[in-house]
Amino acid sequence: MWRSLFAFLVLSGCVNDIGVSQTAKCNGQLELAEDDVVDSPFDADKDGYFSADNTDCANTYAADRLDCDDSDDTVHPSGVEVICNGLDDDCDAATIDDSDDDGDGYTACVDDCDDQSDAIHPNAAEVECNLLDDDCDAQTLDGLDQDGDGYTECEDCADLSPKINPGTVETTCNDIDDDCDELTSDTPDGDGDGASVCEDCDDSDPMRYPGLEEVCDDGIDQDCDGAIDNDCDYSGTWDLDDVVDYSCAWGLVSFNFDTLVVTDMNPTIKFKGSGSQPGTMVGSIDAYKEFDADNQLSGTCTETYAITGVFTDSNNFDAEFTASYAGSCYDCTNQSWTVHGTR
Repeated sequence: MWRSLFAFLVLSGCVNDIGVSQTAKCNGQLELAEDDVVDSPFDADKDGYFSADNTDCANTYAADRLDCDDSDDTVHPSGVEVICNGLDDDCDAATIDDSDDDGDGYTACVDDCDDQSDAIHPNAAEVECNLLDDDCDAQTLDGLDQDGDGYTECEDCADLSPKINPGTVETTCNDIDDDCDELTSDTPDGDGDGASVCEDCDDSDPMRYPGLEEVCDDGIDQDCDGAIDNDCDYSGTWDLDDVVDYSCAWGLVSFNFDTLVVTDMNPTIKFKGSGSQPGTMVGSIDAYKEFDADNQLSGTCTETYAITGVFTDSNNFDAEFTASYAGSCYDCTNQSWTVHGTR
């Protein structure tokens, strides 16, 4: 009897102490050996999709729940396919990872450097000077570089001269297109006066260039001929374009001349006519070549002879000659002539 009771107690204790464990299965059911997430041992990368490599998972779940790479949480049916990374990111074999859009037999991911043009691929012949890498080989030049300056004949305007290429700085006034750019002037005009730096003695000053009229006595070479204030000596005999002729007071006042002798002693200048009338008119000339000279003969009749004008260039002047009378001058009246003189 006691033996029977002991045996019953032993057997009853074993029943209470020993539990039967259940093996984890990919069957959609929560087993005792699994966590609180159904089938968690079969989603190794924790991306919410079950391993397609497990037969039970593949038999239990539809394709949109199966992970084609359970070691990478970026790869699963909801993943976005990334071109040319060698992965089936969206677990869909129909989504192309490596495309041949131009149908030339070469894919964009491996060897086609331009998958939009079927004329460009590794087996194509390089076409010179079309600025394209036709054969997808950077080592194949698009053109020859005969002078070895790093620029091919396609862009080098002088491929036999290493000093002439698009990378060279333009040298002014050498009649060479050093930088192979027609828009870069070889003869720039910095001050915009119409004379390039090649001929302008001061290309920063628009008031100095060849051909400009020289301003006298300012210490500046306006015409860029290398001489300062030259062509400013107006000394010499000047022919007038008309005869200056007048007589009054029964011949006591009488002059007739068509030339003037100029003596330039800048800033003093003299104009001498024939005879005592008008005599020598003395005055001044300024930096703008304007002059004003006169001669006064005093007496019962005061005679004043004057000339006012401007030298328009080294051999021409425009002026007004006047004769004025004051006092007892009988029938003499004031006179004036507009004259042009040439030397």
